[in-house]
Amino acid sequence: MRPTEFPSRLTAAGAAAIALTVPIGATQAHAADGHKAECLSVSFIEQLVTTETKDAAPAGPSVGDVVITEDAVLDDQRNRIGTNDIKGIIIKKDAETGELFSFSASEYTLDDGTIHVAGLVNLTALASGKEQKLPAYGTGGRYAGKVGELSWTLVSETESVNSIALCD
Repeated sequence: MRPTEFPSRLTAAGAAAIALTVPIGATQAHAADGHKAECLSVSFIEQLVTTETKDAAPAGPSVGDVVITEDAVLDDQRNRIGTNDIKGIIIKKDAETGELFSFSASEYTLDDGTIHVAGLVNLTALASGKEQKLPAYGTGGRYAGKVGELSWTLVSETESVNSIALCD
C-alpha cells in the first residue's frame, strides 16, 4: 500500500468490469412477447474495508496501477447488507487534461442476490465529487437476468453513496 493524491478507495471504485458480459439484446429480451419489465432499485452506502495497491512506475497514481478492494455495503441505518469486491487498473492518462481513467469490475454480493458492475471510470471526475455511472448486470437471486446501471458518488476517501437500478 502507498499514499497517493488519489485515495485507494477512489482508484478501486474506478476499477469496477473484468468479468462482466451483458448479453446483446438483454434489455429487449421480452419486448416481442409483450412482457412488462420488472424493475428493482437498491440504494446503499459503500464503505472501504480492505485495499491492496500494486504500484506501477512512476510512483503515485499512474497507468498500470492495480487496486483490489473489499467494501462493506450498508443500508441507510448502516447495517451490513453485503460486500463489494472490486478490481481496477488505471489504463489511461489524458495527455491534454491529465485526467486518469480506470477500467473497473466489481461483484456485489448482497443478502438477496449478486450484481456485477463494470466499465470505464474517470478517476479525476470521481475525486472531484462528480457522480459516476456504470453498466450493471444481475447474476443471482432476485437480480438474476436484470440489466441496468450503478450510480455512485464518492463522499469521502472511504465512503460513497450508491444506487443500482435494474430491469428485465
